[in-house]
Amino acid sequence: MQKFSSFIESLIQEDILSDPIREAYVAEQYDILLEKLITVGGKAYPKFGNVVIMAGGAGSGKGFVKSNLVGMEGIDIDVDALKQLAAKAPMIKKRVSQELGMDIEKLAGNLKKPENVSKLHGIIGDFLKLDSRRLKATYTSILSAASDRKPNIIFDTTLKDLQKLQNLGRQLTAIGYDKSSIHIVWVVNDIEVAQAQNKKRDRVVPAEILVNTHRGASNTMNDIVNMGKGLKKYMDGDIVFAFNKVGVDSSLVKSDKAGKKIGMKGKTKGGQFIKDAEYFYVKRKGKAPTPSAKLETELRRKIASYVPKGISWDA
Repeated sequence: MQKFSSFIESLIQEDILSDPIREAYVAEQYDILLEKLITVGGKAYPKFGNVVIMAGGAGSGKGFVKSNLVGMEGIDIDVDALKQLAAKAPMIKKRVSQELGMDIEKLAGNLKKPENVSKLHGIIGDFLKLDSRRLKATYTSILSAASDRKPNIIFDTTLKDLQKLQNLGRQLTAIGYDKSSIHIVWVVNDIEVAQAQNKKRDRVVPAEILVNTHRGASNTMNDIVNMGKGLKKYMDGDIVFAFNKVGVDSSLVKSDKAGKKIGMKGKTKGGQFIKDAEYFYVKRKGKAPTPSAKLETELRRKIASYVPKGISWDA
């Protein structure tokens, strides 16, 4: 049996391990993985049947947390990625040009301008409705899969209103996913840090929209944890709050020998590892969420210090 350190070392060196070796490693190192990763349903890297909703405002670092801390892989449903693909499709470019008089590829090529981001979002979501069409196509393909072979799905969304969760929960159960296998990871970043990071991104979100996405996500998550047993109508998996203020809650360390740092929380990837990470389970699979008023005072105060003012986390 491979030791944990040598297994990680082989991953860093990009060796390809067979499924039997990987499965044997997971079985032997189960407790270690649970400590290091954000797992879903108490399992590290489940193969089938789980959904993770990555929630959080724009610029919160959902991609960073997903890539470095979440112990699950699956079909990524990311509207931002869809926008980039759509902008290069000849038929879409032609239709947008003829009907709206806009050059969608030019808009997508300069997302440093917030107004371009807003226009592109409107074209993809409101005019072409491509996000809903792609989701429908994905769902259609999943319907044909056996009940025990449904692929894992990872949604990248702000979750800025409760209706989004309601819609996702209804759609996912309709195509065969168990509510206890639908999970949420809320990435909580300091709004000021998110605004600063937003200015450095390839895709700059307009300031007022960014703040609204953070405020909306915070309100929605507050509502969700206070729903009690009523939440089971939509989902009944894990809910994790993952703080993501760089230098405070998490730090990415690059090293040629990151695999030897086995005492750190986080997972290694491409010669880098998470030195520190701070996340909390506020709900476990099959159990009711912890209401916001019963969360530890320190946790509530930290959330309140990160999110836009006006949400009663510190009450």
